[in-house]
Amino acid sequence: MASKTQASLLASDLIGRQVLDRVRDSAGNSVVLHEPTLASYIVNNERLATPIYPHDATTIVSLLDLNPSRPGEDEDEGESAQPRFEIFEAGTGMGSLTLHLARALHAANPPLPPPLRHLLHSAPLAPHYDFSSSRACLAVTPAEQALLDAYASSRRAVLHTLDRSPKHARAAYRLVRNFRRAQYLPSVDFHVGAVDAYLAQRIEQSRGRPFLARAVLDLPSAHDNAARVVEALVPNGLLVVFNPSISQIAEFQAWMTATDQPLRLEKVIELDTTTVSEAGMHDSAGGRHWDVKMVVPKAQQGDEEAAKPVQVMRPKVGERVAGGGFVAVMRRWPVSTGPLEEESTRETEAGETSSSE
Repeated sequence: MASKTQASLLASDLIGRQVLDRVRDSAGNSVVLHEPTLASYIVNNERLATPIYPHDATTIVSLLDLNPSRPGEDEDEGESAQPRFEIFEAGTGMGSLTLHLARALHAANPPLPPPLRHLLHSAPLAPHYDFSSSRACLAVTPAEQALLDAYASSRRAVLHTLDRSPKHARAAYRLVRNFRRAQYLPSVDFHVGAVDAYLAQRIEQSRGRPFLARAVLDLPSAHDNAARVVEALVPNGLLVVFNPSISQIAEFQAWMTATDQPLRLEKVIELDTTTVSEAGMHDSAGGRHWDVKMVVPKAQQGDEEAAKPVQVMRPKVGERVAGGGFVAVMRRWPVSTGPLEEESTRETEAGETSSSE
């Protein structure tokens, strides 16, 4: 656990240690060793873009309603198995939401053989990342590459994350790779480019059939890139739009209506802000953090007979406010169905009736 005094620890002091062991830093402070949680790993990591903070990412994953089954659980597995479950994330950024989504999909994929797991987290990175496939980011032999590609073809659930910036994509790749020794990296394919160009190519490969079960747009003007995403979504698929302001959500809803998109807006929610502290091990889990502890009042310290611990309960004060924003959840409807307009009209009429009453 890092110290707020900017003290340091030698790597040699950590070798051979166990979680919850205590060591001394350069300032003489006692430091407890923790295995980082997903939240603390993201909050304390290097960032090239503003992250979706962990408590917000957790909410978005929950709204996507992901229920992956483990290999072998479904009766219809085999030749008549369901198509691969694919999620598309536009706007990789730091990779915070990417890592949360990959963790949610992890159980759906077959176990990764230990030698391949070791290869993923220990192989040197290629001098020039080739984002034609995530596996091409590593400097490996052709035989090792073939093993990685063979595993990739066996996946039952995949997250495709795309960013226009190669720099952001490389940083996000490293973020996912370095968490728990690349545990969730096999479930993610990283891409660099434009949303429309990437999805147009995928739609052509699928012969016009939609293939995305879920999609997340974390883009400033999401409606400028959404038409192709909607086309790629399967009926009953979910589209989530994340924006800092409610006016951006309203712009998307206006575009959706004006262009007659086969989408139904199900809900819009505001994400709560929270406070975080620099180098906090247990921060950014959401909610309001409280300090609950037993202390001896200063006036009684030094007098063993009079000293009586008292309970302190007060909100913690963080060093900065984190998170917040707005999330819209939409469901893809079949293009040929009419109930979407009829139901929307009935809701409008019902709202007008209740207002007049």
